[in-house]
Amino acid sequence: MFYGNFGDGRDAKFREAVALMKDVFGRVHSADNLMAFGRSAGFMQDQKFIDAMNGHARTAQERSLAWRLHTLTWAAEQALHKEGDFVECGVWTGFSFGVITKYLDWPSVSKSLYLYDTFEGIPPDYNSENRSNSVYEQQNAEDPDAIYKLAQARFVGMPNVQLVRGTVPETLSSVCPEKIALLHIDMNSAASEIAALEVLWERVVPGGLIVFDDYGWAMYAAQKEAEDAFMAALGHTIMELPTGQGLLIKH
Repeated sequence: MFYGNFGDGRDAKFREAVALMKDVFGRVHSADNLMAFGRSAGFMQDQKFIDAMNGHARTAQERSLAWRLHTLTWAAEQALHKEGDFVECGVWTGFSFGVITKYLDWPSVSKSLYLYDTFEGIPPDYNSENRSNSVYEQQNAEDPDAIYKLAQARFVGMPNVQLVRGTVPETLSSVCPEKIALLHIDMNSAASEIAALEVLWERVVPGGLIVFDDYGWAMYAAQKEAEDAFMAALGHTIMELPTGQGLLIKH
């Protein structure tokens, strides 16, 4: 698997390099800024996973996220055995949990999924790294509800899924599960993610899992620093994964 968009002729050279490495290592996984040599990547032979991913992926970029999605799907499977519901803060178009709900046959699961987002970008009061919201503005240019509608469409026929529109953490005061088995945080802002953790941490059950989408990416270093400090004060540490994610199991 390869996803490249260098735009200056380097894609072809990179493909040649990957082909050479396949000759040396046999197996090469190259996608989502992750290169792995000689790994089984067994999830890519899991037809249930492939069907779930392809059922929602619309672009090469989305398909390139397979290893990240596998991590999140694994965490979701473990969390099925814990008391509490599933929560995602930072939804975008609902792609990640679209894949998970399809993989888990969510209508048959006796849990609820809560999806929180403004669907308009990072609010100014929480945009601690001053990140651009241009991708939201472009998507919502003709219809201010465009992103929200895309997310809604992924969960049609699933009464145990709630999309909660508005700013986190404010929306958490009105709609929030008492117990959380899985928390996925993908808000692209240290201030937003810490604000969410301050409300949600006590609701995560012992043995519950938290997956931080951007934790290991250099461009999101402010999030890692803030989350490390937050968890250290609670006697916990986050494990950085090669996918760029962070994983924590609450004790």
